[in-house]
Amino acid sequence: MALDSYALCICGSGKKLKFCCQDVLPELSRASTLRENQPEVALELLRTLQKRFPDKESVVRELMGVLLDLRRHNDAVAVGADFLKAHPDHPMMLLLVSELRLVREGFEATRRLLHRAFQISSRQYPEKVAGLAYRVAMEMLQRGSILAGREHLALSLRLSRGETQQTVLSRLMSVEGDRNLPAMCRTTWSLLPIAGSDEVVLQDQRARKLCLLGCWEPASILYNRLADQLPTEGAVWFNLGLCQLWDGRDREGASSLHHAATLLTDAEQATDAEALAQMVDQLWSQERVYVVTARLQVRSVSELVSRLRDAKNVRFLKSHDHEDCEHFPGTDHVSEVVLLQDPVGTTGLSALPESLADLDVFDVVDAEAAAASDISSPWIDVTTSEALLERSLQFLREVLGDLIVTSAGEEVRERVSSEPPMLLPFELRHVRPDEMSSLEYRRLLGEGMSAGVEVWLSQPLAVLGNRSPLEAAGVPELRRCLTAAVLVLHDLLRRRDMDPAESVTFERLQLPPRAAFPFDGSAHLGAFNSLSLGRIDVDTASGNLRELGSRLGMMGYVRLAERCFDRLLEQNQFGDWTEAVSACQTRASLARVSNNLELACSMLDRARGLVTGPDAFRIRLELDIRHLSYLLDDVQNPAVKSLLHRFRDQYLMKVPELRELLADQLTAVGATDLLSELDGGLAGGAGSGGGLWLPGSSAEAPAAGGGQLWLPGQ
Repeated sequence: MALDSYALCICGSGKKLKFCCQDVLPELSRASTLRENQPEVALELLRTLQKRFPDKESVVRELMGVLLDLRRHNDAVAVGADFLKAHPDHPMMLLLVSELRLVREGFEATRRLLHRAFQISSRQYPEKVAGLAYRVAMEMLQRGSILAGREHLALSLRLSRGETQQTVLSRLMSVEGDRNLPAMCRTTWSLLPIAGSDEVVLQDQRARKLCLLGCWEPASILYNRLADQLPTEGAVWFNLGLCQLWDGRDREGASSLHHAATLLTDAEQATDAEALAQMVDQLWSQERVYVVTARLQVRSVSELVSRLRDAKNVRFLKSHDHEDCEHFPGTDHVSEVVLLQDPVGTTGLSALPESLADLDVFDVVDAEAAAASDISSPWIDVTTSEALLERSLQFLREVLGDLIVTSAGEEVRERVSSEPPMLLPFELRHVRPDEMSSLEYRRLLGEGMSAGVEVWLSQPLAVLGNRSPLEAAGVPELRRCLTAAVLVLHDLLRRRDMDPAESVTFERLQLPPRAAFPFDGSAHLGAFNSLSLGRIDVDTASGNLRELGSRLGMMGYVRLAERCFDRLLEQNQFGDWTEAVSACQTRASLARVSNNLELACSMLDRARGLVTGPDAFRIRLELDIRHLSYLLDDVQNPAVKSLLHRFRDQYLMKVPELRELLADQLTAVGATDLLSELDGGLAGGAGSGGGLWLPGSSAEAPAAGGGQLWLPGQ
């Protein structure tokens, strides 16, 4: 501790030591020395010191630290709370007590204290507030309050600095880019402007300032008061709903947004409010379809695997990555298996077998290490929908018999995920036969998704008064709710990269398309919610088309993103070839998502032709590796062999370890017969015969002989 009387005080008050804590410094120094080896003695010393100097924050903080060392968490919180009774606006103590309570009791119990700390402490201790906001964000995301989690991350980002800010930014970007989350919930939403008297405008401004500080409960209180004054003002109810959502009160927020939708005079704003409310209702609905995992203890993994291989309707997967597989220490993930059901039809998807359950087989390879994780025997994890679990377990007991140690009904069961019932028509469990290409399989799945929309159109929905969408289409009063329901459906389907065209569903229900609006690049794309992004007129948009297309793709608007990149490539106004190559690669990825293999490959070929410079060999190799992964969606495509010959003749001599990577890719798709295409040529060495590779000659038809000599420049 500093002994200079004119140094800044250790308590962080900003005052000189002489005018702050100099009178308690000797005792604090002694307590600090005793704290490590004699904490009880230090505690008594600090208790005595606190009685003499109850208003010294440095004494209280040291006392709380010793209590925490002794694991007396509640006592430490009580000491801080007593100090705050006398000094309710002390910024550091607000932060300390808030953090202690947040860690132990969670956000709900700490909300008001946290918001007080945010208001008082943000200016003096922005990075500490950022840390609290980040912790709240993690709690919100874990419990499923996605909008609240995202906004707390944004708050943390605004207040943090340096490496911490980069960490927060990375986490925020991972949330915004997480396709498992609805796009509506991982983009920002803006408060609507409110017109009215000077007092109304003043209250709105106060609420907005509180929102900037992350104090969404106090802000919602202000909007609640405004709603009492202006009960028919839709913007007030909309802003109230957003504040409640950002504060983690999802159901209250959805209720306010439903009401706002009935009051807003702007049709698109009203639809957005209703769609967001319906989405939150879906996420928090008690009606869920669960995926569950059941664990069965077993004996003799080798015998178990043997019986499974002999059983009907059991498939062992070849694509499991054992090197990067995570499992308990001392155990090994032996096999990944799918239990199948017989096809129910003869054409299309119905002719394919369906998955009954996924099965993971684990063995104990180090008993001592496994025992540390309370594991004593091999086991299997059975993962399937809750409705199919009993049938799956019965199948396994019939096949494995006495190899299962766990008695029926005593399996450890855990719900691992859930979906709203409205998505049941899209739960396609069909398994691709080995002889079917991935290209054809995805085409059939796309047909299945379109068929699922037809089923959904005929199902009664509570939000439509228990009418089906087709029935509601004829009721003008339900037009807004119906439009919102379509938006919610397609937002949820876009998570699967097989979203049937939203425009087709609109046409099917005779709904007018949503109003498009021009985009000139002047506004930051991060300020648009996902529904607004989906209404941008990409055919006339100006500005950074690459950024716009990337943002649309991240939100699942694949068709809009494709149009953006098509325009970008048509304009061909790139700063250098690297930008053009990157645009081609992105367009290829989008084409593959749309199952347009021909376009995807042509984009990669175009990119390959643009590459120049000293890194050309490496970049072309990376492009060709990606090209091969695309072509293997259809291993019968003649271009596969041509590309393998290119690897053989251009790369394998320089990068021999590439053969292992290529072999892994071919094995994963069951195309080991193509491994021979990597033999011979220049990489094959002696025995290939003589020959000269001339310009215009192909790999399959060399100019002369069986081996070829590649002339410089070819």
